[in-house]
Amino acid sequence: MNETQVQEILDIERQKLAIHVAAAEMRMDDKDRASEQRMIEAITNVVTDAVVTLKAEMSLMRDELRGEIQDVRAELKADIHGLRAELKEEIQSVRTELKEEIQAVRTELKGEIQSVRTELKGEIQSVRTELKGDIARLERKLDSHTH
Repeated sequence: MNETQVQEILDIERQKLAIHVAAAEMRMDDKDRASEQRMIEAITNVVTDAVVTLKAEMSLMRDELRGEIQDVRAELKADIHGLRAELKEEIQSVRTELKEEIQAVRTELKGEIQSVRTELKGEIQSVRTELKGDIARLERKLDSHTH
């Protein structure tokens, strides 16, 4: 074998080696891509599961909150109803008290009016008596001047 042939064989061996290295690199790249794809799928599945779980939990929480809101509404309605009843009772009580007070004031005023009437009657009677006396004196004076 001559040197040219040896050189060609060495070139062919180098090319074979380069092909083997390239093939090994391609297999490694394929394995990396496959690994990346599996990781992406795994992460996607985890995220999807988390989203589904979160949605389910949110739905449960929403349902719980709705129930709690309904309970609070019912309690508020009951409280409002109770307060209305209490206010009605208090208003009725105040009305009764006011009626009693008004009646007491009326009675008191009637008494005072009666007292004032009695006083005025007495004063009027006294003035009448005085006037009668004055008229009688004037008539006597007139009679004594005319005779």
